[in-house]
Amino acid sequence: MGTDIAGGVEIRPHGRGSPWLLTEVSLDALPRDYDAFGLLCGVRNYAGFAPVAPGRGLPADASPELLGLLDGDSEHDHTWVSWTELAQIDWSARAPRVDDRIHEYKLTSDGPRLVGKAGHHGGAWRAVAGEHADPRGSAYPEGTEWRAGDRIWRVERLSHGDVLRADPQLRALLDTMRDLAEQHGDDNVRLLMWFDS
Repeated sequence: MGTDIAGGVEIRPHGRGSPWLLTEVSLDALPRDYDAFGLLCGVRNYAGFAPVAPGRGLPADASPELLGLLDGDSEHDHTWVSWTELAQIDWSARAPRVDDRIHEYKLTSDGPRLVGKAGHHGGAWRAVAGEHADPRGSAYPEGTEWRAGDRIWRVERLSHGDVLRADPQLRALLDTMRDLAEQHGDDNVRLLMWFDS
């Protein structure tokens, strides 16, 4: 079973000391993106990012509307992050370690095309890497490669920017939050999230 994200964006339209209000910006449109989850919250952090806002819980002054979105049964890893913190992310920074998932590419006439990232690969990878090879990328130095036919399996380290390039919905969410911050102030916009597995 996979892990999905839920939550919303709150604003303080009248500044510090005024109540937070839930906006119409929902996380329902965000896809299941473990790299984004890992970078923001440390959830399913196969890429090994130093998370921005892991395990903070929900703030005591969360809006009643946001709290009404909770069902309480299977949710976990509740956290929040202000626009001030999100705006300070260095998108060129790289994860402190290599990705646990080995990246698979198909060789095409236009160059290698990413097929996917996984902690296990089928018989083709095993035939090249060996029956007892460790399927975790973090077991190998960065840049380790295996080749077979039109496939390359590579150990890589992701950057924060890789997350945005792969997830246009996350980029759109951050753009919306930036626009809200320009209107209400950086400290008066925040993202509240939790996960369901």
